[in-house]
Amino acid sequence: MIKVLLVDDEQFIRQGLRKLIDWNAYGFEVAAEAENGLQAIEILEKTDIELVFVDIRMPGMTGIELIEYLQKKTFRTIHFVILTGYADFEYVRKALRLHVVDYMLKPVQEEELIKILIKANREYTKELYEEKEKYEFSISKVLTGKFSKEDIEIIKEKLQAGNTWKYVSFEFDRHQKGFIQLERQERLEQQKILMQYLQDLLGEYAYHVVPMIIADEEIFGAGILLTECICEKQNMQKEDYLDYLQKRVTQHFSYRIQAYMGETCTSLEEISKSFYSLRVARCLHGLAGEEGSIVHEKAAGQKKIGLAIEEADVDMLLNAVKNNQIGEIESCSEKIFKQIRNSDMHMEMVNASIYHILFRLMEMVKEFDDETNQQEILEYIGKESFNKLVLSGDTKEITGFFSDYAGYLSQVRNQESKNILDKVDEYVQEHYMEKLSLKSLGEMFYINNVYLGQIYKKKYGIVFRDYLNMLRMKKAEELLVNTDMRIYTIAESVGFGKVEYFINKFVQINQMTPNQYRIHHKKK
Repeated sequence: MIKVLLVDDEQFIRQGLRKLIDWNAYGFEVAAEAENGLQAIEILEKTDIELVFVDIRMPGMTGIELIEYLQKKTFRTIHFVILTGYADFEYVRKALRLHVVDYMLKPVQEEELIKILIKANREYTKELYEEKEKYEFSISKVLTGKFSKEDIEIIKEKLQAGNTWKYVSFEFDRHQKGFIQLERQERLEQQKILMQYLQDLLGEYAYHVVPMIIADEEIFGAGILLTECICEKQNMQKEDYLDYLQKRVTQHFSYRIQAYMGETCTSLEEISKSFYSLRVARCLHGLAGEEGSIVHEKAAGQKKIGLAIEEADVDMLLNAVKNNQIGEIESCSEKIFKQIRNSDMHMEMVNASIYHILFRLMEMVKEFDDETNQQEILEYIGKESFNKLVLSGDTKEITGFFSDYAGYLSQVRNQESKNILDKVDEYVQEHYMEKLSLKSLGEMFYINNVYLGQIYKKKYGIVFRDYLNMLRMKKAEELLVNTDMRIYTIAESVGFGKVEYFINKFVQINQMTPNQYRIHHKKK
C-alpha cells in the first residue's frame, strides 16, 4: 500500500477526504493527518509517507513553502497533490513548477480523486521499478569491483550500516534431476520466488537480498549482503543465522538449495573480495563432489599447495581428445578429477593445472590447420570451459567439453567437412527468417558449431550473426521497395523479433529509417 498524509488546517476537509472513497481499493492507505506544515514535517521525518495531499493556504506555512522545504531537506522522493480553491491559480502555477502530481479544487469530487489516485499509483510504480533497476545495477558493479562513488552512495541509502560484511549465496543445485528438467524460464521463475522468500524472511533488511549476477554460468539463486546488525536483530551469530535461513529455504522449496559464504570484509567497498572468494568455495566444493549445509571460504583456505596433476594423465587425456576417443576421454577426466578430490591441492594449483591443459588443447589445433585463428580458439576455450571448469566445479560439464573439443579437432582435421558450408549456406538462404544459430545448424548438419563459425568467417569475413543480419536486411530492403507491407510486418517476416531492434540496425547500415528508405527508392 502507498502511504498517504492529509495536510489541511480544516478538520472537516481531512475527514471528508478520508471517507470520500475506499482508499485501499486503489492501493493507498491514509496513514496520518496534519493540520499545519510543522506537524506534517514531524510526521514525514518519522513515517515513510509516499503521497501528501496538502492545502495550498495554511496559517504559519503555506503548502508551497512546505513542498519547497521538503524537496530541499529530504533525500527520498515524496509526491504531492495540491488542494486549492478557485482563487488560487497563481499558487497552482507555482506548485506545478515544483513537479507536484496534480491539483484538486475544493470541494473535492469523488471522480476527480479516483482519477488522481490512479495517475499517482502509475507514476509511483514506474519510479519504484526504475529505482529498483538502478539499485540492482549498482549492486552488480560493486560486487564485481567495478563501481563508482555514486554506486556506493546508491546502495548505502538502502542498506543498514555494518562493520563487517559477507556475501552469501543461496543456489539451486543444478545437478538434481527435477531442476535440470525445468526450462530456463521456469528456473528463472524459481529464482524470483527464492529472492522474494528471502526478502520476506529478512523483513526490514529486504534490500540486503540481491539478484544473482552470474547468469552466464547458469547458476540460479539469490545473494545476501550480510552484516552483523541483521544477525544481532535475531540474537544469533552469523553461522547460526545462515543455518536458520538454510533450513527455512530447504523446507519451503522442493528443489535442493546449497548455501555458500564468502570471506569477511570490513566495508562495502571491499565486498567484491567476498563475492569472488565464494566462487572459489563453490568450485572446490563442486570438484570434491561433496554435499554440505553451508560452504564457506575456509573450504578454500584449508587446502594446502600440493602436487600438480600427473603429467602422464594429462598426456593420456589429450591423446584421447586428439583421436576423438570419447570413452577414453571420460575415463581420463574422471582419473584427473579423482586426483583433485583426494589431494590437498590449493585453488591456485588447480587453476595452474587447468590452464596447462587448456593451453595444450589450443596448441593441438596447429597440427591440423595452420590458418586457424588462435585468438578465436582461445576465446572459445575461455568461454566454453574456464567458467565451467574453475567457477562451477562441474565434472560432467568439463568432461562434456573435452568430448566436444575432440569432435571439433576431428572436423578441423577432416578437410571434407569444409565442403559442408555450401549445404549449410543453402539452408540459411531459404530459412533466414527462422530462429537460426550456429549451435542449431551444427546439430542439424553434424558439424561442430565453433568450427562452423570459423569457416563462415573465413569465407565472408564476418561472424555468422552479422552475416545472418545482413541477409535479413537485404530481404527487408526488397520488401520495403516492392511492397506496401507495414514496417513491423517486414521486421517479423525477415526474422527480426523486435521492430525496435530492426529499425536500429537498419539505420546503422543505411543511415536512414526504413520509411525514409522506402520513400527515397520509390521516388527513383
